[in-house]
Amino acid sequence: GEYSVAHYRAFYARANRNPKTIADFAINAVNCASELRPGGPVYFASDSVYALSTARDYAKEHNYKIVTIENHEPLHLDKAGNWSERTPSDFYSIFVDLYLMGMGQCLSYGQGGFGKFGLLLGYNASCSNRHTWNIHLMSCNWTSADEKSTSALSRR
Repeated sequence: GEYSVAHYRAFYARANRNPKTIADFAINAVNCASELRPGGPVYFASDSVYALSTARDYAKEHNYKIVTIENHEPLHLDKAGNWSERTPSDFYSIFVDLYLMGMGQCLSYGQGGFGKFGLLLGYNASCSNRHTWNIHLMSCNWTSADEKSTSALSRR
């Protein structure tokens, strides 16, 4: 696709996280994705409705092209309670995110394996960066089409 992707798993190995941390990491994730494909749209996937909302607000505030699809906390295949009683459609958003991650031109990912899995399913696994390493933020800035960023290249 003609877009980059940022995946941020806010609740990796934890039940909750400070909202400011979620917002900071979400914004950084989309900034890192923009470094991979300057000026292009970014699809943002997350397991946190607050992170998704933050990315949408960030896009509106700066007139950036950032797209999300969830409006509620998405289920996790590994954490969903009563998973055997749920219908397959309850899990659709997981597969939509995975499909869109695989179809993106480049992908920025962090903790957990879901973002990396989406990258490996795609056709260009060499166009990627990590926006989070363990709990450490790899600082990125939004990069427009007329700017060149070398920070993303150093993390590939």
